[in-house]
Amino acid sequence: MDLAHPVTVILIAIATWWLSTGLVLAMVHRAERGGWRPVTVLGLMTLAGAAGVALMLEGGANPTPMGSYTGFMGALLVWAWHEVAFLTGVLTGRRGDCPPGLTGLARFQAAWRAVRDHELAILATGIGLWLLLAEAPNRFGLTAFGLLWGMRISAKLLIFLGAPHAVSDLMPRGISHLKSYFNTGRLTPVFPVLLAIAGGLFLVLVLGASRAVQDYSTVGHILLATFMALAIIEHLILVVPVSDTALWRWALPRTQEAKPRMEAPQGSPPLDEMARLGLPRKERADGRLGMSET
Repeated sequence: MDLAHPVTVILIAIATWWLSTGLVLAMVHRAERGGWRPVTVLGLMTLAGAAGVALMLEGGANPTPMGSYTGFMGALLVWAWHEVAFLTGVLTGRRGDCPPGLTGLARFQAAWRAVRDHELAILATGIGLWLLLAEAPNRFGLTAFGLLWGMRISAKLLIFLGAPHAVSDLMPRGISHLKSYFNTGRLTPVFPVLLAIAGGLFLVLVLGASRAVQDYSTVGHILLATFMALAIIEHLILVVPVSDTALWRWALPRTQEAKPRMEAPQGSPPLDEMARLGLPRKERADGRLGMSET
């Protein structure tokens, strides 16, 4: 099998995205059910993250197709550590729901405090990786980490500013309080801007792959372009009525069934209040599933 063939690279990138996301969700939900303690899960992922840094160093020193794969997979392991730390609630920020009545800058500041520790940890990791790999002959692993970080920031801004279908059954209970910071009442006008930026970066990466003269550069650009395309799809899932649960149903507990969440539109009484007042079912709000940024 030619590991530098574009179709092979794309298939490997998609399979890696699907499997790595599912494994992270499976570990987090296992810890949530009491199968593992969150600290135990984070300890295992710390070993994986350390291995990821080693792989990034190895890949960075080798300007070959395998070096690009190695650096890329290492970046995913490092990113997985941050995902597990965040999704288990071990490393987030201020706990608790968004205080009622906050708007504008005050609401943004409250949302920042709710995720601050995690964001600062990613920043520290990014600086450390830059110091280690800035002069490496193959920097696709470092670029992959930067891409994941950038698209995570974009997704969080979208969810905060307005994404109608940001709530997902995949969201662990450890960070369920963050849903109070979501704006699901409308689609933010900033969405086309975020999508245009992501689409532009995707085209730049595709163009880089088409103009690359060395195999390691071709592989690296295609890996990044594929993940950028997947990130764009994830952004779209946040704003269209499509469930992402079917993709990773195998990673959820067997006793946990994915059911659409009943949510009342903004300005309407809570559903439990509707039920108490005896309103008929057809007058209650329908809920939809979307993708939470994991």
